[in-house]
Amino acid sequence: MVQGQSTLRELAYRLAGGAPVAAWWSESYTCILARARTLTWPSCLVDLETQACRIVGDEFYDRLRSPCTGLHPAQWLRALAEETGAALRTALAQGADDWHGLWALLCGLALMVPRTSADTVSQAVPGIREEFPDIKDPYETALAEVDKAAKLLANRGLEPGVGRLTHGSQPAGEPLVARDIYGSRFLLAAPFSYSGGGSDHWYAWDVDLCWITVVVGAGAFASAEDALREWRDVVGPAASAAALSPCAAGMTARLLAPCLQTGILADMLQGREPRELIHEHYRLLRRARDLTGSVDACAGSSPFGPGHVRDAFLDWHATWRGEDPAAAAEAVGTVLGEWGPHENLDERSFYACSPHRIEMAAHLIREGYYPDDANTALRLLPEWTQWCIEQTGLDGNAAGRSREAARSAASVLVGDEAGEQVAEDDEPPFRRQE
Repeated sequence: MVQGQSTLRELAYRLAGGAPVAAWWSESYTCILARARTLTWPSCLVDLETQACRIVGDEFYDRLRSPCTGLHPAQWLRALAEETGAALRTALAQGADDWHGLWALLCGLALMVPRTSADTVSQAVPGIREEFPDIKDPYETALAEVDKAAKLLANRGLEPGVGRLTHGSQPAGEPLVARDIYGSRFLLAAPFSYSGGGSDHWYAWDVDLCWITVVVGAGAFASAEDALREWRDVVGPAASAAALSPCAAGMTARLLAPCLQTGILADMLQGREPRELIHEHYRLLRRARDLTGSVDACAGSSPFGPGHVRDAFLDWHATWRGEDPAAAAEAVGTVLGEWGPHENLDERSFYACSPHRIEMAAHLIREGYYPDDANTALRLLPEWTQWCIEQTGLDGNAAGRSREAARSAASVLVGDEAGEQVAEDDEPPFRRQE
């Protein structure tokens, strides 16, 4: 095979969800299995799942930050399930007592691994999976390993001590949503059950729409109120009055859109995720896909289309400034091009003008445009922010913080000797307060 064909085949292999085994995988599995053998495992399924998430997530987090390793999250987890199953069978054959921890880890993996339709990628690239039959689905692999281990335990008359895992957790009711005072930071919480009956726990996602739609935190909770309480503490004063309300199916799907990607896109990480988020990396994908698979994603209100916004703002700006609307036309186009996600949940989320969103828009404008064009747009940010404030009715300290953020952004122009001070160098980029 010539070099070009080999390169294209490798690309196709990765697009299909494949990943070659890396030299460090074996070492990482050894670390995880060693921890699993020595820990005391809870019998409650959600607690067992959470402990598995932490063990796997700790190793994932450390490897993510190690030089020259690189991760292939889905296939790495698939191979971990196989290694765990093999180690469990060896322990049983040798009569070792540490099989309990290995069995618990294997069950935890089966509960947390994202469900992935085997033909999701092949629908986009017909026949690609047939070309690479060695690619195994992580979810199916984990269930197969659990099934083999369960039969072996039963044959030996051993009691595994873990309940049914056939279907894992399932949505057990309607999701709820809360948003901060600006309208660009969301808590989505949904009830889940392992038994198929009433909910026995809730899962929640902290979603930030200040730049792109991104999940910045997630976890399991005893109740929706517990999730709301933690989220308020994380977001800060901007969420102090936030309350939960029913979430339309369409909004649920759009909030969780980053979790529904498959293939290479599903494996992409920024690299600065905090350890707590990496703990939940696999489970937040699993729960999102389970939740959205049970609802009509087209139900509810449609995304807000800002087609009329440019002209409306220019009319307002002409009155505010007393000048020809054409003078600000190009600058407002630049601002709109960098103003948060291009698909907005609704009108309120489009006009959301949190300090974080303003800072991100200013950063993108400085980085993406010629100096004169960028500086003209930056100077317009205070007026744009005031316009957004008036559209949303934002007032008090929250509005004051937005105005100050816009004035600060406009004071740092491209070419200034002071240069831009990037906020994420000084503040955590995830779960930051607004």
